Amino acid sequence: MERREFIKHIGLVLAAGCSVSPLSWPLAALADPPTLRLAFLADAHLLDGDERRPEAQALTRAVAELRRLEPAPRLVLFAGDLAHNGDPRALALGQEILSDLPAPHLMVMGEGDGLPDGAAAWRHLFGNAWFTQVLQKTDNGKQKTVIQVLGLHTAWCPGPGGPAFRVGDAGRRWLARELNRLDPEAPLIILSHAPLDPVYRPWQQWTVDGPQVAAMLAPFRRVLCLHGHTHHSVASSQWPVVSKSNGFIEIFKENGKQKTENRLHISLPATAWPGPQALQGTPARLGPGLGPIGCGWLLLVAGSTSLQLQPQIWQA
Repeated sequence: MERREFIKHIGLVLAAGCSVSPLSWPLAALADPPTLRLAFLADAHLLDGDERRPEAQALTRAVAELRRLEPAPRLVLFAGDLAHNGDPRALALGQEILSDLPAPHLMVMGEGDGLPDGAAAWRHLFGNAWFTQVLQKTDNGKQKTVIQVLGLHTAWCPGPGGPAFRVGDAGRRWLARELNRLDPEAPLIILSHAPLDPVYRPWQQWTVDGPQVAAMLAPFRRVLCLHGHTHHSVASSQWPVVSKSNGFIEIFKENGKQKTENRLHISLPATAWPGPQALQGTPARLGPGLGPIGCGWLLLVAGSTSLQLQPQIWQA
């Protein structure tokens, strides 16, 4: 079946393959009706330009599900590794699939997007791997910032201890300029491919200069760091979280007072290859999973007083 026919006929059966696990992040005591939706995709790992491959069909499925959302998302953000080995044909197919999204999309680059010739092709198709987006609403005739989104490029670079992800000097200078323009009281989302938190170094699930980036984020009260690369949807933060009936809340407060830690790190689900968690042990051979079970995407629903994360994980 052709890709656009697949999108047209995918229908209500998709809803049966999703499970929703909300994570609530209140900004105040009372929540109001949602005013804004953001959708997040990551790690499609397209191998080439063949839209019949399972990886391409999975990304098409995610786009079809996003097209069915009511109301539609305001913005879709992609956390890198659209391609697996930098094949320009894969990147072009990815752009074609993403062109069916019901909202504008912004991208950061993964290491799979730039090997060996993909970096130039990626930038030709998608522009810079850094971006800043401020989403506002009108409140009593005044513009109010609801969410600030910053796309941070984590480059795969050689180094003294071997290759690793780095934001780099130039990236941190860019970050400093952008942060200076933003409101430290408004929620800030940082989108990157590699985790800024050290999740598991043997699998390169970390960013060398992540601690330097964290220090730059200190003035901001609420920072949500969303990343790809690890292929499973899980909070990697080690900070205390209080469990409530409607999810995980009071992340940034302890005994009613503001905690010194202002960040929460969340891994985005991949649309291809559901990866094992590092703590489960290193498998005998690292490689693609079967999918699509365990794959999916993430929806963020924002109101004036609350943010809610809803991972959409495929069960079939």
